[in-house]
Amino acid sequence: IESYGAKNVRLANLCTPTDTYLIPKEAREAVKTNLKEAPIWQSLLSAILNPLGQKLAPNMEKAVEADNGQTFYMMDGLVVAQGPNYALAKRLQQWRAVLARSAGCTVSLNIAPATATVSVVSNKSFAAAYG
Repeated sequence: IESYGAKNVRLANLCTPTDTYLIPKEAREAVKTNLKEAPIWQSLLSAILNPLGQKLAPNMEKAVEADNGQTFYMMDGLVVAQGPNYALAKRLQQWRAVLARSAGCTVSLNIAPATATVSVVSNKSFAAAYG
């Protein structure tokens, strides 16, 4: 940025879906609606795969209001099995984007779909999920 100037630097990243993000209120409402309208087979499958009857914990925290009045929710998609190093690496990626944008650079930060990479399928649990 110092060498080329912020207006001449562009940063583009594809981020993981298994991280923590702020999502708008509309996205949170869509999640709630989709959960309510889920087909019965999803409930049955959940009961079969989770014989102890424990439900998944909600992954959206309390609302956060931005300076402009817009409401956001923190969506926690972290996967504990990926470990702290993975979480830190993904956080550094986001922080770098925030710093670049605050310096005046154009930044594109999109969330990529889940992918069966070598590092993902080397974990037996993940490999089973990806088939």
